[in-house]
Amino acid sequence: MTEFSNKAIIITGASSGLGRAMAIKFGSLGADLWLTGRSQAELDVTADLVTQAGGPKPQTRSIDLLVRGPLGELVKEVAATHHHLFALINNAGLMYPEPVMQGSVDRWTDMISVNVLAVLEGSQAAVAAMRAHGKPGHIISIGSIAARWEEPGVYGATKKMVENITASLRGEVEHEDIRVTTIIPGGFATQLARGFRDEQLASVQKSFAERGIGEDGKGAERLVADPVHVANVAAYILLQPIDLNIQEVLIRPPVATGI
Repeated sequence: MTEFSNKAIIITGASSGLGRAMAIKFGSLGADLWLTGRSQAELDVTADLVTQAGGPKPQTRSIDLLVRGPLGELVKEVAATHHHLFALINNAGLMYPEPVMQGSVDRWTDMISVNVLAVLEGSQAAVAAMRAHGKPGHIISIGSIAARWEEPGVYGATKKMVENITASLRGEVEHEDIRVTTIIPGGFATQLARGFRDEQLASVQKSFAERGIGEDGKGAERLVADPVHVANVAAYILLQPIDLNIQEVLIRPPVATGI
């Protein structure tokens, strides 16, 4: 399948989870992928999975989104190489799900840097590149259902900022052939839980046990969905005609867990 043939797509946070699933999906549709993440080894795994799915071999770039500059430069490089940028997927995220009074300035700063400032940096550079080359383009940013919780903590606040930033940018470019969409996932099997503390992981395990899910994970798919579903939604968005404006999509597993 070649729906994305000769279309350059950048995916941040492509070394695992949603980013890896989207890379495999877009690659199987023929996209010219540029994948970023913190772990070069894991990016290489993703690249291999893309080629195994029949896609062109992706370009990979290890980037630390705590540092400003490299992402914007990558966007410029991709656009110059391909003479366009079809899509930027702002997927990378960092989650420390603690209450405000249990948090720290260092953790807050890191979440804001990755979840908010990197989205701003990448999106600004992407719009500039799309305008410069005069071709239709898309920006998809990954939000979170945590932004809709009553007590979201700082993580939820950063994802609410993603929604607000995306909405503002959408208004700025809606009269151009640039589409800006937020995908808002609920519970999906990703590595965001690496930021959980032991007591938070124990709470999740207790929640699963109360719902009859044992160590074998049987039945967990109703509480924690497969990243491939987000990848399918993202591909659907990118396959729509440019005169259609998909503002946001909220996607979650059948049963809400509150995590």
